[in-house]
Amino acid sequence: MAARHFRFWPKSLYGQILLVAASALLIAQSVNAALLLSGVRSRAVAETSVMVVGRVANQIERQGTDAFDPANSQRRTERERFKSPRAGRRSGIVAITLSASPLNIPRADYQSDMSVRAQEFLRQGDIELSDVRISAVSVNALPPELRDPQLRRWRTTGFRQANRETPHRAVLFSARLPDGRWLNAAGLVRPNENASIFALLLQTFTLFAAVMIPLALVARRIARPLDDLTKRVRQVGIAGEPQPMERAGPEDVQQLIVAFNAMQARVSNLLGEKDVMLGAIGHDLKTPLAALRVRIESVEDDDEREKMASTIDEMVTILDDILTLARLGKSGEPVQSVDIGAMIETVTSDFAAAQLTPPDRRHVADVRPVLIRRALRNLIGNAIAYGNRALLTVREENGMIFVDIDDEGPGIDPALAESMFEPFTRAERSRSRSTGGSGLGLTISRAIARAHGGDVRLENRTAGGLRATISFKQ
Repeated sequence: MAARHFRFWPKSLYGQILLVAASALLIAQSVNAALLLSGVRSRAVAETSVMVVGRVANQIERQGTDAFDPANSQRRTERERFKSPRAGRRSGIVAITLSASPLNIPRADYQSDMSVRAQEFLRQGDIELSDVRISAVSVNALPPELRDPQLRRWRTTGFRQANRETPHRAVLFSARLPDGRWLNAAGLVRPNENASIFALLLQTFTLFAAVMIPLALVARRIARPLDDLTKRVRQVGIAGEPQPMERAGPEDVQQLIVAFNAMQARVSNLLGEKDVMLGAIGHDLKTPLAALRVRIESVEDDDEREKMASTIDEMVTILDDILTLARLGKSGEPVQSVDIGAMIETVTSDFAAAQLTPPDRRHVADVRPVLIRRALRNLIGNAIAYGNRALLTVREENGMIFVDIDDEGPGIDPALAESMFEPFTRAERSRSRSTGGSGLGLTISRAIARAHGGDVRLENRTAGGLRATISFKQ
């Protein structure tokens, strides 16, 4: 029931299989993307942390903690640049300062594992630093003395590549020196998420192509025979000689097709036996009725003779209608390509009170013309009998042809519209029984229309009267 309220839920099995598979892949890939991006960020932080710790350890081993004294920083920088150009470049990678207290940066992401590893690395190098703490922070949250030199270096040297954006994250290293001061060092985390996102998009496209294309082919191989089977099931019992359906699809679907072919053959045989039985019944009943019709001619009372003849004629009419209705499923009439407008014009010419609005163009359909004319006569006869006139119009929509038959009668109770198609049913409040008939006209008309892929509908007109619409496929 919930699927009916889902706007984008497809109705076909083929669409549902593809939608569910695509949704599952999308969810799985989204989770995978989140984990991968998190891993990329963690790896970038770890790489920068290694660089910062290595730079701090190198400086302490080479020059001791006095190397970080601001009073000596200018003279030390000039000497390093004079001795080695690479030294000046390396000093720009990591900014190091000393302070009396540790930096307190809000929303810092403490890296406990990296902090423990850094402490162990420094201890193995006999570097006396305690309370080592490594955190991932925003570049904007760093103090200017740690942030600005690195950003200037990033913007003006070869470290920045044309396709790289400015770093927005940094690694902050804090540790306490033996004299109680705090050493703070920061290194920029180079952004590489764009490359990771591109790789994720490529991976997602490859995954969808590798999974969805074979799945679409397999689902189509299942859905196509099922679609054909659905069409065949709708035709069971309808006019036309049934043809066995070819086996196709997976083994399970093929077994279903085999079972359907067997069922269709049984139904066809039952319908054939029914027609033979009905033909025999019709012959056996019409013979004594014909004999009665001859015998009543010897009745001297004219009024009594007319009543008896009328009763026999009514019985014959009812019998013909019943046989017609019963034989619709096994009609032997061939399908022909017919101009519907011309056929309706021929039918309306038999009724003085019937009028056809000339169609604006030809409407051609493959139908059984005798059956269609029978359905039209029933509907036109009802319109004239109960609504004085029958006004016909022809239209075409979505591969269907519709014939509207309007009358000028009192209409019908909408609640009784469907019940009027039941055999021997009349709406007594609006239909007079003095008009005669077997009560099978609408039933036969609807059966004929449905045998042609259409239907018959009754609805009241806003201008008054009733509209009967018969439809069938082109």
